[in-house]
Amino acid sequence: MPVPELVLLPTLLDAEYGGDHVSEAMKGRLLQLSHLVVESEREARRMIRRILPTVDLNQYQMFLLNEHSSKADLRNLLELMEQGQDLGLMSDAGCPALADPGSGLVREVHRRGWKVVPYSGPSSIMLAWMSSGLNGQHMEFHGYLPVKNPALEIKIRELEAQSRRTHQTQIWIETPYRNQALLKALIKVLNPATQLCIACRLNGGPEEWIKTRSVQEWKVMADANKVPDLHKKPCVFLLQCQ
Repeated sequence: MPVPELVLLPTLLDAEYGGDHVSEAMKGRLLQLSHLVVESEREARRMIRRILPTVDLNQYQMFLLNEHSSKADLRNLLELMEQGQDLGLMSDAGCPALADPGSGLVREVHRRGWKVVPYSGPSSIMLAWMSSGLNGQHMEFHGYLPVKNPALEIKIRELEAQSRRTHQTQIWIETPYRNQALLKALIKVLNPATQLCIACRLNGGPEEWIKTRSVQEWKVMADANKVPDLHKKPCVFLLQCQ
């Protein structure tokens, strides 16, 4: 029996824009698959329709793997692969297993000696880092910061201190409806000279917006109402001490 494959399938960062950001090789592999592990079936169908406009969506059997999944769900997926079935792993947006569910499945596939096949595609984290102008040799990704104070302000100070010690770029994301509150906290807590980048709507569309400024410059922009409305827009935040 051939070694089963877990195929990592990047999707678009937005179902409306960036259709050319996915490779023809990945599209071809997606066409060959019949079993997909997805974060949500609705979003997976929207993304597949955007990437492969003429495909029959009924060819895909979809299995959920997200923050609500159990160990039993993971075992069921591994049992499919034990039977020789290749699986495709998709995120709701961007690259699977990066700031998204799926890394546990990838790890288990490695443990069993099966094959992991990654395809390149858009990642908001990588696009933001590339575009920031901050340290491109060393970075640390932190996922989500604490929601409430004082834990949030403590964490912001920790990130700044870490960057001051190591010169690393510090990267994190936020739930879109909390973006404005986070920006206020960053301006309040960070040193005025610290470099802060906000990368918003990284989908290649008209609302894509990427700026790196000192915290003092961000304060001036915010006071003058020159920062775009970030509410409910996917953003990546990065900082580096000079």
